[in-house]
Amino acid sequence: MKKTILMMVMVVFSYASSEAQTGKITVNATEIEQVEGDIYFLIYKSDEGFPKEKDKAYKSGKVSDYKTEASYTFENIPYGTYAVAFFQDENGNGKLDDNFIGIPKEPVGASNMTSMGKPSFKKCKFELKKSKKEMTLPFVI
Repeated sequence: MKKTILMMVMVVFSYASSEAQTGKITVNATEIEQVEGDIYFLIYKSDEGFPKEKDKAYKSGKVSDYKTEASYTFENIPYGTYAVAFFQDENGNGKLDDNFIGIPKEPVGASNMTSMGKPSFKKCKFELKKSKKEMTLPFVI
């Protein structure tokens, strides 16, 4: 009987601690020059696919209604290391278009990027250590 009660208490504490270890990340994209197309927000747990392969993102979201700023909140994100990328799909094809040498043709942004340059996961990573994280990031191209 004592073992059963102890097991139940351990399960409850285990569940409660795992719930406390997630948070939400709100990304505010600023400096939108044209209200055209959807804005895609992508969050990655590693460099695989970062910053533009939507299918390799840990989670993604899309905003269609915006003006000069757009916001998206990623919910239930386990504490850890992440990087965020976002782009404005001006032509509506559902992907980030770039030229023959890989420079984006559509507006882009990423966490920790405030000027032009190729974003890498290493440069853009950040830690989620609290239940809420909010970042305001400009489109850089």
